[in-house]
Amino acid sequence: MTTPCPLCQAQPEPVGPVVHNSPPTVAGVPIDLGDTVFTMQRCPRCALQFKDPAIPMDALVECYTKASSDHWEHDPSPRKRRFDVLAACITEHASGRRILDVGCANGALLAYLQETNSSKTPTDTATDTPWECFGLEPGAAAAETATERGVTILGALFDDLDPANPEHRFDVIIAIDVLEHLVDPRAFMEQAASHLSPGGIFIALTGDTGAWGWRLQQQRYWYCNLPEHVVFYARPTIDHLAKTLDLDLVSYERISHMRAKPSRVVRDLIRNTIWGLCYRAKGFGIGPFKRSLNTKVPPGWLPNKDHMLFVLRSNRTKI
Repeated sequence: MTTPCPLCQAQPEPVGPVVHNSPPTVAGVPIDLGDTVFTMQRCPRCALQFKDPAIPMDALVECYTKASSDHWEHDPSPRKRRFDVLAACITEHASGRRILDVGCANGALLAYLQETNSSKTPTDTATDTPWECFGLEPGAAAAETATERGVTILGALFDDLDPANPEHRFDVIIAIDVLEHLVDPRAFMEQAASHLSPGGIFIALTGDTGAWGWRLQQQRYWYCNLPEHVVFYARPTIDHLAKTLDLDLVSYERISHMRAKPSRVVRDLIRNTIWGLCYRAKGFGIGPFKRSLNTKVPPGWLPNKDHMLFVLRSNRTKI
């Protein structure tokens, strides 16, 4: 029996089979998927896409916990990773200075946010009040590095927080490259909303299935090949979340996950367009070519505008 949509419980429609990278790993840690055949499903009500069956969350968390600190760049390029865009979005919409980074990894983004805030001149319109930086991170090595960078680690998951505790309320909650990892996205979003201060904001960066390249390659898109990526969102999904959780969608834009040199942008565009057209044409009926397209993953496409950056604001006026 097909699994109901994990967000709205509607009956989904099959998109097609999913092929994972081989050998499958999560955060650099091997994961045993056995002989399970995964199918991408799409919800006709909220447009969420998800893998069926779901990879158990405890198996994913175990991999994150075992991940080496070397898996994440210790000092990622702020420009390449668009930290400037994320920091500008946070600063523009934040109503206060308490910020929680869910899945903060080694704290590089929060450290950048603090550094850029402290470097402002007195004539800047942005406040020079320091950010109070908190994080949730299941990876022990990454959490240790984040602590060294001044981030107060409160636990691994939302389950480690108490929404009734005023110290566990935040003006800003960010989830960068997190939402696609959630076996139960509705529970996660309900928890996030419960930890927002009145007028607080939730900011997320995740894949956008409405992007052109994604629509061309469908469930075979590079972003779907990673075992840890289990759910996938579109603009209608975010509208559904905002409505059901009594949040206001105050900002939405489609961006690429990383900045790249023009030559990389053009190369990836050509490679992936050709791959997608050949896949949609079923290998032009050429047996070996068709089998290869059906069993191997397409090229990566990191410079493509296939991510969404959105901001949801809480309507709550009091705790």
